Amino acid sequence: MNSDVKHRLAGLACILAGAAISWPTIFERIQLAQQGVASIRTWSVASALVGPLIIIGVTLIILGARTEPMTRDAERKRFRPLGAVIGLACLLAALGGMLGTMYVLRSYGYR
Repeated sequence: MNSDVKHRLAGLACILAGAAISWPTIFERIQLAQQGVASIRTWSVASALVGPLIIIGVTLIILGARTEPMTRDAERKRFRPLGAVIGLACLLAALGGMLGTMYVLRSYGYR
């Protein structure tokens, strides 16, 4: 199996992992809130992983084996502009997943 296929399969695995984590950490909590359960425990750290996993997975599927050379300058040990954009998108997605879940639960009256 060549490197490009391995990168694209890793991207698919990241997307599947993000989707699998999203059910118990986000959607099940919202469903419990809609049912009016007395208290709900959130998995804030796990819900923060959903967005970055999906973003990295999509990046790997689109770019394949070209992901590292397009996102990172190995000689100077720095991100290239595309890598910085992807990193910023992952950070924002992580914050959005964590804070968004907490905001929705608070709108249902949970702390």
